[in-house]
Amino acid sequence: MKEKLVGKNKKIYNYQTSGFSTIELMIAFALICIVLVGAVNANFSAQYWGITSQTANEALYKAKTTLEDLRSLIKQDFYQAVSSPLTVSKDPSDSADASCIAGGLCYYVQKNITDLSSCSKYVEAKVEWQVASYPTTTTKLFTYLTNTPEIIARGGDCVLNQPSGDWENNTPESIGSLPFAPGKQFTGIDVLHKKIYTTSNISPYFSIYDIPEAVGQNPVLVSSPTDIVKVLGVPVKLNAVDVEEDLATGRTYAFVAVNATTKQLAVIDVTDPSTPTLVAQRDLQNVDPLGSSPQGWHLFVYGGRLYMTTRYTSGNEFHIFNISTPTIPTEIGNGFKLDRTVNDIIVRDQKISGVTHRLVFLAADSDLKELGILDVTGDTITELNSVDLPGSQDGLSLSLLGNNLYFGRQSNTGGPELYVFDVTNPESSLTPESEQGEVGASITNIEVSGKYAYIETSKSGQEFQVWDSDYSTWTGTLNVGRFTSYSFPHLAPLGFDIDGDWIYAISQDLTTDKLGVIYTP
Repeated sequence: MKEKLVGKNKKIYNYQTSGFSTIELMIAFALICIVLVGAVNANFSAQYWGITSQTANEALYKAKTTLEDLRSLIKQDFYQAVSSPLTVSKDPSDSADASCIAGGLCYYVQKNITDLSSCSKYVEAKVEWQVASYPTTTTKLFTYLTNTPEIIARGGDCVLNQPSGDWENNTPESIGSLPFAPGKQFTGIDVLHKKIYTTSNISPYFSIYDIPEAVGQNPVLVSSPTDIVKVLGVPVKLNAVDVEEDLATGRTYAFVAVNATTKQLAVIDVTDPSTPTLVAQRDLQNVDPLGSSPQGWHLFVYGGRLYMTTRYTSGNEFHIFNISTPTIPTEIGNGFKLDRTVNDIIVRDQKISGVTHRLVFLAADSDLKELGILDVTGDTITELNSVDLPGSQDGLSLSLLGNNLYFGRQSNTGGPELYVFDVTNPESSLTPESEQGEVGASITNIEVSGKYAYIETSKSGQEFQVWDSDYSTWTGTLNVGRFTSYSFPHLAPLGFDIDGDWIYAISQDLTTDKLGVIYTP
């Protein structure tokens, strides 16, 4: 240090130093650590993302393979494609599983399948894996798979998507309705290709409506020909309708059950809905016109055949028609004796022990056979199975979803009205699932799609109800399993149909009959 005098008694000191102070060394060391840690992390992250990219590609491959396997399976047997839990993948033929087999990295695969109808499934392939101690990584792929033979067999009259909207938390609403004069009672409804077809008990007995295009609009009447179906020159009431598109010709036909002692089947060409035309009428074989209840009652079109019933009568109640040419329906055989009135009917092709059978499911008035299953393979009729439930309540309604048969019956005081049967092996003894639904009213219609079971009941103010299709949520306690309900007075038996996002319903109100549209936001 040198001392320099500046002015009187003033000194200026000039310091000269070398090296770093302690604080400067600490700061420099900290900066070096930060840089080194960042470099290490960057290198580790680069390695991690490199590994993740590779494993993600493997997982994506597994998800794609899972979907393709499901697609292949449903071509063989649509109803055997079901969900599976998260399971480790250890396929010796898959090189991606070699590490897992050796005790290293494993992939876990899960199949989630939601049945939307007999014609459609929503399927999801989920794959999980974990690299080192990092969080679990998941990839998912999903698609819709359709049952093409079923769509063809149903003439296009099949639900492909679950109605949208939050049916679980929102109260259903009516977006439009069309009231009618007192005394008119709807007896049947079917919806196909944006048209609503109805039958009724007074003239005009057959009507066609356009589906409303927007919320708040009413159905629009397209045609309502006066007395289109006559027997012995007299207009007659119609009890039910089923509409299909004939894929061979592109024409559309409505098959109707006629409330007459002869000519119980009628076929109406509705290709041009503004001018429907009667093209055929047929008697039912081996039915006594003078006996009790020989009239046409219910019917179901499926795979070039029409399956039709009368109510309990002195002749045969169940009949099969060949409708491969819809304008020339021909009864096959002389019918089959059921000894009961059928209230609902569903037909489908199903494999049993690897062989395709055509099955008819029946809900009926009976103390012994409320649920019945007929095998009609090759047009030969055999009673395959039947179920006698406790009590004397009649079977009223059916819905098939996957391998689950939903079954509704008359009001059962203090007991269940809603049952589910596993029909994977319909020829074996059928026992209802342990969980059953108590509605506190008769169940006169069921349509199940995806998460929801849409149920029609006789309960005043709660005629239309939405339940969880997962029957494990039911406990046999009143309304447990029900999401919501809607008031639709005097809802007709089998009185609603699903098309798109909306429910189309018909009433039998003696004061004012109506055709209504139900939806949920």
